[in-house]
Amino acid sequence: MEDCTSEVKIGFRFLNLNKLQAYTLAKDVPGATYKMPRNKDYYVGCVPLTDESIHDINDFYVRQNIDINNCDVFVSTVTEYDSYIIDVPKVVNNILKYIDCKLTYSFTVV
Repeated sequence: MEDCTSEVKIGFRFLNLNKLQAYTLAKDVPGATYKMPRNKDYYVGCVPLTDESIHDINDFYVRQNIDINNCDVFVSTVTEYDSYIIDVPKVVNNILKYIDCKLTYSFTVV
């Protein structure tokens, strides 16, 4: 079943950054963004996961000495169907070879 109304987004998230780390992430990693969750004193950074971004993500992870428990691969989809098969791209497997973090999924029906 081909569905042009479904969209899959994949990002690598750093879940507990300080202000300097968040700024450095946005400066050093193309496409990276960050935000401070409401009523929290830390930042969450996100990088769109592509074959090109894997090395930048890994470099930041190593240089900033990020705890493996403070990152994840976030796969989200928005669809009109309440049942839908998501084909997760190979880039997810590739990043897990470098950083074996948890996977988080979000499935939203509109």
